Amino acid sequence: MAKIGLKNFLFGILTEQSDGSATYGVAQKPAKAISCKVDISNNDAKLYADDALAESDTTFQSGTVTLGMDDDNDVMLATLLGHEITSGEVIRNGYDVAPYVGLGRILTKMVGSVYQYKVEFLYKVKFSVPSFDESTRNESVEFGTYELQGLVSALANGDWSASKTFNTMEEAQAYLESFFGSATPATVTYNANGGSGAPSAVSTYVGATINVDDGSHLTAPEGEHFIGWDTNSSATIPDISGTYKVTSASVTLYAIYEAD
Repeated sequence: MAKIGLKNFLFGILTEQSDGSATYGVAQKPAKAISCKVDISNNDAKLYADDALAESDTTFQSGTVTLGMDDDNDVMLATLLGHEITSGEVIRNGYDVAPYVGLGRILTKMVGSVYQYKVEFLYKVKFSVPSFDESTRNESVEFGTYELQGLVSALANGDWSASKTFNTMEEAQAYLESFFGSATPATVTYNANGGSGAPSAVSTYVGATINVDDGSHLTAPEGEHFIGWDTNSSATIPDISGTYKVTSASVTLYAIYEAD
């Protein structure tokens, strides 16, 4: 067996009961997968009696997972790290607490010249704020990637990981998605509100945070210019720019203008 691929990082916010049963929120994709490294620490306790090893404990203790991704998406990182997003601005506070999440991925394998697809799921992970390493562009172009590290723990019932192998990607994807809660579909509609050129509606789900249109394709009423979006068509100071968390199944965002 040879591992030859990695794709589909998905996570969902964990809700754990005292008996160890766990449920997860809607699946979210942090970014495209580049790499994943899981390091596990096991207990290493030994009991000697009568000058010989009588008992030993090598059970799971904890672990770390390091994700390599192609992008540091502000919305997804704020969700994973417990930060606040206000009008597209990420506010990082020293008292922010990252939530526990369930984290899954799909590995592509070659077994006897046949492709197989293995789902690996970690039941309880808490990510930590990453360090930043940036550099200027020089003679040769180098792509900057992103790493995020989390602590792997076990649920109260001891479960910490699950895996299953499938013959098709479709089966693997369905199994991975089965860990997460179902989403309530939602539609975000843009209204030019006296102007023209409203963007197309966006299909998403309740609870999702979307990047709102920047309004660059709108034509404002004569003598005015676009300054943002609001759920109130009569607003004079827009409440929405950058991102918007969808709160109901049907939302209309109205373009807000001010005089030139």
